[in-house]
Amino acid sequence: MTLALGLLAAAALIGILGPVYLRATISPRVHPGVALSCWAVSVVLVIGCAVTGAVLLALPENAAVDGLIGMTAACVNSGEHVWETVVRLGGIAVVTVGMGRLLYVVSGRHREGAAQQAEHLSTVRMLAEPDPGESSLWWLPAARPVAYSLGGRRGGIVATTGVAGLESTARAAMLAHERAHLRGGHHRLVLLADAVSRALPIVPLFRSAPPAIRVLVELAADATAVRQCGRAGVRAALRSAGSALAPAESLAMSRDAVELRLRWLPAAPGELSGALRHRARCGVAAVLAVFPVVVTLAGIAGLVTLMCLTIGR
Repeated sequence: MTLALGLLAAAALIGILGPVYLRATISPRVHPGVALSCWAVSVVLVIGCAVTGAVLLALPENAAVDGLIGMTAACVNSGEHVWETVVRLGGIAVVTVGMGRLLYVVSGRHREGAAQQAEHLSTVRMLAEPDPGESSLWWLPAARPVAYSLGGRRGGIVATTGVAGLESTARAAMLAHERAHLRGGHHRLVLLADAVSRALPIVPLFRSAPPAIRVLVELAADATAVRQCGRAGVRAALRSAGSALAPAESLAMSRDAVELRLRWLPAAPGELSGALRHRARCGVAAVLAVFPVVVTLAGIAGLVTLMCLTIGR
């Protein structure tokens, strides 16, 4: 039961305190890819720790599981105390209700977004011309330079003919930014953040995730565009692009935190290859996100040990 309690405590700790320490990652000194991974992994960890903890509580004989942290013989596994049953049933009930609510909202949000996107893509295909060299790019006839991306299996990039009239580096940067959204799965991250916020706004991390992740996906896509097209091209693209035509379910280059992004445009890339940079950032993000779980498990194990010694078992 110790491991289950530790996982539930870790879910609560990250869910409550996560915004406090994760906000520090939204800084020009931290690569947006690392910050984005930390926020996304933290949200998933809260869900994963809560569900795993509840499953362990529901197992009829879960004392042996605590052997993973050397706590098999802990007093909380004796089954002799009424509070053990109360904690077990209470933990299972709270997590079951929360996850049921989350699944309901996520599935509904997914259906809603998919329907809106299908309707929008149907309209785009009637009005737009497909790019002869890129099957996932469509051109709409409009003078205002606007580009946005739509996620999903049938998603892609929609750009106006005004984008084609931009200076070459600005045009390339705008399209590189939208391709980065598609390759990075940014639409799924935004959808997840929006869904958990709607489902369980009582959790501070879930409530804080949508605005943070929306800004971070744009910063991450900007960083990719800078690597491919240079800072000047991305700066020109940000200053010239509009977002009036972009639907709500899309990610548009000039919709979120434009002035902030102009100030935070990253410098030219270093000598590390793209693959090495990606692995290094993922490794750093994983360590930072998982660290609170390890600390909480150690803390709960220590508290259980102290309690067992106190009551003489």
